[in-house]
Amino acid sequence: MAFMDVSKISRRVRDEVKKRGLFLVSPDEWPGEEDMVVFVCTDPNPNDCGFTRVGHVVSSEISGNFCLPYVMDGMRTRPQVSLTQIRAYFPSWEDGIKEVLAAYDEWA
Repeated sequence: MAFMDVSKISRRVRDEVKKRGLFLVSPDEWPGEEDMVVFVCTDPNPNDCGFTRVGHVVSSEISGNFCLPYVMDGMRTRPQVSLTQIRAYFPSWEDGIKEVLAAYDEWA
């Protein structure tokens, strides 16, 4: 997994994340992985994302550098929440993150 500098996400979207008390987190790089992932979490600790995430966005060569969000689906809304992949491609990190926030607003 490649590291994604979350400070490159637009300030407007970062403010929307912060307003909900959430954090954008990108884990450290994993050798051999080319996908980039941004987690939307309830805790800023990158080592805890598997438990505290409410969604995440993946960008990979497989997706043609478009972003694929995985969002809360309401099946389990307490950590660790259940996630479902949105079957659509989003042209930017911001669009994918906004989709995660919309699901969070619906189920939180």
